[in-house]
Amino acid sequence: MATIATVPALSVTRALAAQALCTGSAESPATLEHAKQAVLDLVGSAVRARFESETGAAVHRALTALGAGGTSTAIGYGPRFAPQYAALLNACNFHALDFDDTHERSSLHPGAPVVGAALTEAERLGASGARLLSAIVAGYDVAVRLGIALIPPVHYARGFHPSATAGVFGGTAAAARLHGDDEELLESAFGINLSQAAGSLQFSVDGAHTKPLQVGFAAHNAVLARELAAAGVRGPAAAIEGRSGLLHAYSDGADAANVLERWDGVHEIDRTAFKPYPCCRYMHAAIDLLAAIVHERDLVPESIDRVRISLPAAGMRLCAYPEDRKRRPETIVDAQFSMYYTAAATLAWGSVRWDDFARRAAPEIAALIGRITVVEDPAIEALVPAMAALVEVDAGDVHERGIVRGPRGEPDSPLGWPELIEKFHGLAAIGYEPVRRHRIVDLIRSLDELDDVRTLTAQLGE
Repeated sequence: MATIATVPALSVTRALAAQALCTGSAESPATLEHAKQAVLDLVGSAVRARFESETGAAVHRALTALGAGGTSTAIGYGPRFAPQYAALLNACNFHALDFDDTHERSSLHPGAPVVGAALTEAERLGASGARLLSAIVAGYDVAVRLGIALIPPVHYARGFHPSATAGVFGGTAAAARLHGDDEELLESAFGINLSQAAGSLQFSVDGAHTKPLQVGFAAHNAVLARELAAAGVRGPAAAIEGRSGLLHAYSDGADAANVLERWDGVHEIDRTAFKPYPCCRYMHAAIDLLAAIVHERDLVPESIDRVRISLPAAGMRLCAYPEDRKRRPETIVDAQFSMYYTAAATLAWGSVRWDDFARRAAPEIAALIGRITVVEDPAIEALVPAMAALVEVDAGDVHERGIVRGPRGEPDSPLGWPELIEKFHGLAAIGYEPVRRHRIVDLIRSLDELDDVRTLTAQLGE
């Protein structure tokens, strides 16, 4: 367990800064392994996104047009970038496939904004791998604790995207820890974050590119906030708990005690899940059960008569409404947030893979979607924060019904190194030859032994 800093009544923000910079907190070997797994998982997604994400390609074009050259590595690209722009592009691509890690209770993706900022700053400093891992662990703690304190159902209902709004604080904490900053500086940087913490769920209306972009902005702004504070720009005090601070401005009924006072000290990266499917996490439990039924019952698409699925209310808002659009996804983002599409893909092909989103026009998909209903169910909502699902399948003489309380990849059903390495190779093969991929895996698995992170980042360019 981490050593929790004493929480002064005067300032939750200062206490959070102190906790993030606490050099007395020792990470267990298991926690460090989780941090390494997070890095590998994100790098694989970034490599594939570099070649196949429309958002990443557009961001890259914009940065090139701006002449944003520098010395920092953007994963999969040749020319280097200014640190804040490398962080933006990396975090954007970490999140672009919606294949990055998730945290159940905070309902956010902590890795993309935190590692996006931390990897860039570690390379800039020539920091050791051990120092990078500690910074990542601290950044996850900050992003997640703020995500929890914001009350995810309320934060979501107000239209915010917590991976961006809480993520920028996590990225800033990781950057400050790498630089060896003091708590006064980080508290000021948190105040600067308050002026730029942003992220809206409006992307879900029409499949816009802003979902990964705003996570990229979180990493970019994390680097920028820390640099501005170091240069003497003073942010407001009490950025978290103040009258116009994060918790009051971005939520209703938020309790600042949930930031640290009610924390059990277990590092939040140890509660973070890795995703087996590149789509909204709220759909994964349903996909798991559908895949199991298809496999165990040897079902073919033509045999399916009816499928009924229920998700938590937040999942329904993201993945089931508006029904007409979710039944007819026009873009990859649409399909990644459609329970109808991902259920049909699972019934047709046994799983949901990144390449399946390019097969949206397959005739069997439209036929299956017509037999699928997605409905609300109080029994599923009662299981929140668990990302549960209810699934019913009728196929001739086959009648299956089950509730899954949580998807595969959560800490109680983890993806281990073999699955994560297989996932990495499957994603990164488009950009890296086998020898290079194996070298990257080896470097990340021994990251705590690296004297200089640039040994790794040298392998991550074009």
